Amino acid sequence: MAESGAQDPRGGPWRKRPSTILWVLSLGQLITWGLVYYTFPLFVVPMEKELGWSRDQLYGALSAGLLVAGLCSIPVGAWIDRGHGRMLMTGGSLLAAVLLFAWSQIHSLPMLYAVWIGLGACQSVTLYEPAFAVITRVFGPRYKQGILLMTFLGALASTFGIPFAQFLIERIGWRPALEVMSVVILGVAYFIHWLFVPGPHEKAVPIGDAPKSVSTDGKPKKSPLALAIRVPAFWGLVVAFSGYGLAFSAMSFHLIPVLVERHVDMGVVMAIVALIGPMQLVGRVLLLAGQRHVTTIQLGAGIYFAFPISMAMLALGINDVYGLILFAILYGVANGLLTILRGMAVPEFIGPEGYGVVSGALTMPTNVMRAAGPLAAALGWSVFGSYTLVLWSLAAIMLVAAAGFAAAAVLAGKKPSPYPTV
Repeated sequence: MAESGAQDPRGGPWRKRPSTILWVLSLGQLITWGLVYYTFPLFVVPMEKELGWSRDQLYGALSAGLLVAGLCSIPVGAWIDRGHGRMLMTGGSLLAAVLLFAWSQIHSLPMLYAVWIGLGACQSVTLYEPAFAVITRVFGPRYKQGILLMTFLGALASTFGIPFAQFLIERIGWRPALEVMSVVILGVAYFIHWLFVPGPHEKAVPIGDAPKSVSTDGKPKKSPLALAIRVPAFWGLVVAFSGYGLAFSAMSFHLIPVLVERHVDMGVVMAIVALIGPMQLVGRVLLLAGQRHVTTIQLGAGIYFAFPISMAMLALGINDVYGLILFAILYGVANGLLTILRGMAVPEFIGPEGYGVVSGALTMPTNVMRAAGPLAAALGWSVFGSYTLVLWSLAAIMLVAAAGFAAAAVLAGKKPSPYPTV
């Protein structure tokens, strides 16, 4: 970030270097995604056994939290646009640490729902969308480089979080495991978000020329969000990312139960789940290497081709190691690349003004669908007695999402432009 801004009271100017902020904030993304988002399925079975609650009841709490995350996304984006990223991300991490500890002490279902509603609010201010908005403020016109590099480390979140939490659960039990996780997130709050996220007195680097405050007819210019929703491509992206949100959350929280239902050995299950993270990283490395030759539209076409194929593979009943490895490769690479696509599509398809609030507006329906995904998949499993029809439904949803992205690409009304050199 430019050093011309006000001095940061926390220390010297080295804290303001974009590269330093980027790598430290990326580490925070890896830890937060890994522990706060991905680990819920690992706690389902031990909680079912100890507390006697059904799977539908447990996933209902998760869905409630993800719904809250979606509803919070627009105001969060607006606050980050105003420079309040440090306050939001630090406060969200602190609250997440408290709630993880509270989760470890629960004995009633309403308390679990209260905890996860709070964790949903925490996710809205600590995960990729707010982090992307912060990086956009820091990097300005080089924002694509920052987002791409941030997602490299974030790709390993599930590879870190799931084995780490599973190790704790097996060794010390699910309640102490949550206590350990709360301490780790507490460290993220101070050592990453408080010390390194820029504050409101640090000047943002503009993506392009500053927009005029009034329109050509002399009237006050409309807000970035009001302008964005008038862009037809915005609604195509709503369909594309919402469909992905539902399918992604359903897969994230039900993949382990799907494989267990297929009688896959638990060691193989953990290996397949752990493989998805590195495959996300592989996809991002390939994009970095070939960025001069890949456009945003081409990238999206590849992603939305791979997703329904990977889900159809599971629906067809694959349970052998090699078939599952192929699934993990396709799904992992596509998922890793879509995170980048989501971060870059706003300024390229819609425009750079008000990145945080416009991205938040796209995130809200996406997170609402994320909220529906785990519960819908659990209900489908209860009704049909297996995951087969659930998986076919997810494949169909991703085909609809692909149509949404295709519409956004056409409606953007511009030629696809290659990624800038990183």
